[in-house]
Amino acid sequence: MASTSLRRRIVIVFVGLLVLVMGLVLALVHTSSEAIVGSEARRELALGAKVFKRLLDQNQHQLETAATVLSGDFAFREAIATQDQPTVRSVIGNHARRINAQVMMVAGTDGRMIASTQRETAPGDSFPFPLLLSAAEASGKSAGFRQMRNGQLYQVVLVPIMAPARIAWVAMGFRVDDRWARDVAEISGVQVHIVRVQDGAQQLLASSAEPAQRAAFDKSFTGGDLYQTMHMPLDGDIEAVLQLPVAQVQAPFSVLLAKLLMVVGAGCVVFAAGSAMLARRIVRPLGDLSDAARRIAQGDYGQQLPELPGDEIGQLATSFAHMRDGIASREERIKRLAYVDVLTDLPNRTRFLETFAQIPAGSRGAVAVLNIDRFALINNALGHPVGDRLLRAIGARLVELVPNEGMVARLWGDQFAFLLRGADRDAAREFAGAVLATLSDPITLDGQRLDISGRFGIALHPEDGVDASTLLRRAELAMAEAKRSHRAIAFAKDSGAEPEPEQLSLIGDMRRAMASGEFAVFYQPKLELKSRRIVAAEALLRWLDPQRGMIPPGRFIPFAEQTGFIREITPWVLDAVIRQLALWQETGIDITVSANLSALDLLDPGLSVRVRQTLQRYGVPAERLCLEITESALMGDPALAMAHLADFAALGIKLSIDDYGVGQASLAYLKLLPVNELKLDRSFVTAIDQSPKNSAIVQSTIMLGHALGLSVVAEGIETDAEMRWLLEHDCDVGQGYRIARPMPAEKLPDWIASFSANAPATA
Repeated sequence: MASTSLRRRIVIVFVGLLVLVMGLVLALVHTSSEAIVGSEARRELALGAKVFKRLLDQNQHQLETAATVLSGDFAFREAIATQDQPTVRSVIGNHARRINAQVMMVAGTDGRMIASTQRETAPGDSFPFPLLLSAAEASGKSAGFRQMRNGQLYQVVLVPIMAPARIAWVAMGFRVDDRWARDVAEISGVQVHIVRVQDGAQQLLASSAEPAQRAAFDKSFTGGDLYQTMHMPLDGDIEAVLQLPVAQVQAPFSVLLAKLLMVVGAGCVVFAAGSAMLARRIVRPLGDLSDAARRIAQGDYGQQLPELPGDEIGQLATSFAHMRDGIASREERIKRLAYVDVLTDLPNRTRFLETFAQIPAGSRGAVAVLNIDRFALINNALGHPVGDRLLRAIGARLVELVPNEGMVARLWGDQFAFLLRGADRDAAREFAGAVLATLSDPITLDGQRLDISGRFGIALHPEDGVDASTLLRRAELAMAEAKRSHRAIAFAKDSGAEPEPEQLSLIGDMRRAMASGEFAVFYQPKLELKSRRIVAAEALLRWLDPQRGMIPPGRFIPFAEQTGFIREITPWVLDAVIRQLALWQETGIDITVSANLSALDLLDPGLSVRVRQTLQRYGVPAERLCLEITESALMGDPALAMAHLADFAALGIKLSIDDYGVGQASLAYLKLLPVNELKLDRSFVTAIDQSPKNSAIVQSTIMLGHALGLSVVAEGIETDAEMRWLLEHDCDVGQGYRIARPMPAEKLPDWIASFSANAPATA
């Protein structure tokens, strides 16, 4: 990308260093200017406060002088003495206009009003400022800031009228309003706000600020970072808030900083241009080599590399030339490895997928997967070299059978895939039959005659899928079905649906569940019918998923058997069961616990050794463990299964044939198996008292089992009638919901004790 080119990085580094240095300079200037602005703002505010204080003193002196002159006027004193109120009002009104005073009042020595220029006061009313009057009586005169009844604030002075004794008081004041505040602010150079503070709340009485600015001020008038602020008490709860805008002091520094930024910006532009020129001289040869590398990457190996100086970059160009020649020769080999199977010289899976992708949309066809029977046995018996030669011979035969526009590829191991363009179901079946017929001719290698056969799985396009991956997967599933059902050919449509998406995640979920302790073993008691004693219990796996709750075994045990994960579950269950037996043994609980083995478990050569070692590790007698094996599980590898059973019997482990009657075991097998009990499937026990056929089958099985020295266990008992019938016909042990449901291990001892104490009857 352009942003990662060397030229740009060189420019970015050089310009970045310049910007860093200039940034540090600007930061230093900015920090210093802030300190200077703060100091200068405080100095100017203090100076404005002195001017403001002097103006207040000046106004007070002017008022006192005017009031004193008025109190010395003979005619004025005579009018007061004679109570000539019209004359008094006329005099104070004229006098107020001469000095621009907004309020003048005359009060008697008794505190009653004689005359006033204010409409709010009338003769005979009390003087509105009693505290001011009290202070004047004490000191001869007084002054202060007072609010009239209409809320208007005034700077007021009060002086006596002597004739020669004091006959009255005269009060004179200037209105303290926004206009007054603006006049004072203009002289002092600071903004002036007069506020009253009552109970922590502040009331703005006058301000030099414009209405829009006043609305933006904080009620506390602290000013934040925009103003330097000073509070000056005036009179009682009235104070002046003086503010100096920081921007006013900062303006010269802002101009200086702007000019400095312009200089820095111009320097960066000049420096960037110079850096770009330098970077171009350095990077241009590398760019030529990069263009050559791109041509090589596109497969153009004939272009000559640019002529470059004999420096380090020139040496790099020489290495590029050698690399180009090496890549050209290796690419041919890589293409062959990517698309051709090395062993058989057939196309591989990748080539098969790409060829299928070139088929026109809407066309028909089929994908057939062939698996060679018994190839693993041949490979193991005669060795891998012979197996490889056999695959090459098979590949040579298959190539001769491929129709026009068709294709054969080796997928892996002994598995081949055919692409049959335009083939329908019948044509695909016919082709598969021809291939199997050809393979039936023996192949001779080193004098060894090898009979070959195979199984076909076929998926049709577009019925079974529209892409190669899906068709191959469906064909492989069909081939697996053909092997299971011992058929030569199977079609995807006849082989059932693909696994549910939920099932595909079950292996990972089960492995996580096992690691995180979500698996638990429940135990269902088994009752000896005649003695009414609990003699055994069956271990049943449960999955307690935090999100999905209890997952029934039927949803995950069959899938675990299909995928082979049961080989991890069974050792975990056996370990949990034997460990629990050891704990019960310590507490005196004398029962046998049975656990199930699957067909895959019996195919494990190390099964019997692992069980013996687990019993020894926990110190549990072998006779306390019973292993239940289904009849069908014995059919996978009868010889290995019989060997395991013989080992278990030699150890003293009890053995049981589970679900007897629904499997494939013959009486000949039953005669040879070293088992201890037969377990009747629940399908025969359900409603046994009402079904003559079930009764006949179960009764004959009980008699057969006893004749062979085996005990008989009936599972799925759910009613009193079923249990009574089994007892009457000498069934040895019963198991089912009528006796008890499966329960956690910790609940079983108490349940056994309670059951033994109550000893319920079957009748």
